[in-house]
Amino acid sequence: MRLPILLLAMIVCLSSYATDLKIEGVVWIKGSKNKVKFTVAWNNSWRTDKNYDAAWIFFKFAASDHQPSFIHAKILATGHRMLSNHQSGSPKPGFEVTKDGVGFYVYPSAKYRGNVHWTIEVALDPAIIKDQIVSRGSTSISAYGIEMVQIPQAAFTIGEADTALSRKNYSFFLSNENGKPSGLWKINSESDPIPVGPEKGKLFYNSQVALYNGDQKGIVPPEFPKGYKAFYIMKYETTQGQYCNFLNSTSEEGRKARSNFNEKDYYKFRGSIKVENGKFVAGSPNRPCNFFSWDDACAFADWAGLRPMTELEFEKACRGPLQPIPHEFPWNTNNKDRLKRMVSLNDDLVLTGDLKEGDLNENNRDQFGASYYWVMDLAGSLWERCVTIGDATGRAYKGTHGDGNITVNGFATNDDWPKGSTETSGFGFKGGGYYEHGMRVSEFNPHGPIGYRNYGSWPGGARSIAYGSRFVRSRD
Repeated sequence: MRLPILLLAMIVCLSSYATDLKIEGVVWIKGSKNKVKFTVAWNNSWRTDKNYDAAWIFFKFAASDHQPSFIHAKILATGHRMLSNHQSGSPKPGFEVTKDGVGFYVYPSAKYRGNVHWTIEVALDPAIIKDQIVSRGSTSISAYGIEMVQIPQAAFTIGEADTALSRKNYSFFLSNENGKPSGLWKINSESDPIPVGPEKGKLFYNSQVALYNGDQKGIVPPEFPKGYKAFYIMKYETTQGQYCNFLNSTSEEGRKARSNFNEKDYYKFRGSIKVENGKFVAGSPNRPCNFFSWDDACAFADWAGLRPMTELEFEKACRGPLQPIPHEFPWNTNNKDRLKRMVSLNDDLVLTGDLKEGDLNENNRDQFGASYYWVMDLAGSLWERCVTIGDATGRAYKGTHGDGNITVNGFATNDDWPKGSTETSGFGFKGGGYYEHGMRVSEFNPHGPIGYRNYGSWPGGARSIAYGSRFVRSRD
């Protein structure tokens, strides 16, 4: 998946830039009202007229036996409150609990830009607490959080504006009567099916090899997540620290299946996970999690109450409602001249010079590599796996959410999610990936334009140095 063209120059990197969400002081208040009290904080939060960021928070019960058993907690729809606001000038938190009670979002309740730090109290669903495992006196509770970005409901356009390149890069377009581009495709609805084919007025794309680019047929059904409706997406790719949290709260069999650090050259190519004193730890917890297979990714998404994103949602998260421009990168320009977001020689994603996360604004997103909605690293870090519309398995995806519980053997339980890791079906790659220092780069690697689909339907690569994933959740 690497077409060498230019040598990536060595750089001096000075400023790190990654998730800084902290959840501390977790106290489980047992009794008739069963609540959890804790502090949550992260830096450079925002709420603007466009959108906002949020923390997705969920809980796990664990019985401290010889072989721990983990149960995902459920949360009540109401009964949550802020106890203290530790950041002067910041608004109170807003709460959004999902209908299934798997988790909740917390975010600034009013326009704001800056750090947030709250002590909050959350009400637990007592039905889960009556479980035999949870009712034991030795049971403990853990809280987990992931930084997310809210993507508002809106129409948007998919594809590559330079339709002359559609044959080469297999991007979407509006077909004429001869299967040639007559414009780009606009998604105006979540529920309307999308007809695919070379006939006039249908969505179409070129494909040299169906396994890589798609079968050029089918109907994308109403249930398939198209990106029109509002959803949340992870602000960053899954980190190695987050993956350790997952491994540490699964069964022994699940850990064996999902331990990704035994792959060849793992530690040579940015891997930092290891076992210390019986626990999985990451030497670089904020580093994106590579050597991530599709089944690894789905298990993590199910465990976290999220779901895989689709290739249409990927384009929405990158471009928003903007009209596509030729060769457009996720930061909505067609060049990398001002980009200061890089993989450093010590393997971390950083900002060069004196640029800091708090400096991000609408006028310098191309320096940060931030999307229209301020989602980070949709190109230039790891290849993003997405559910494809290019085969029947992918088109059958209904976008069900994880329920927080995976099988004892470490697999996701959602029937509509594609399965398998090596050239099965149902998913592909978008965005480009960084392989190694001094790598020779191509027109789509490590930074791939939004509309390029060279590997949009390739379900390959079980675990690799440049394969990762991030996840989404539809708004109820």
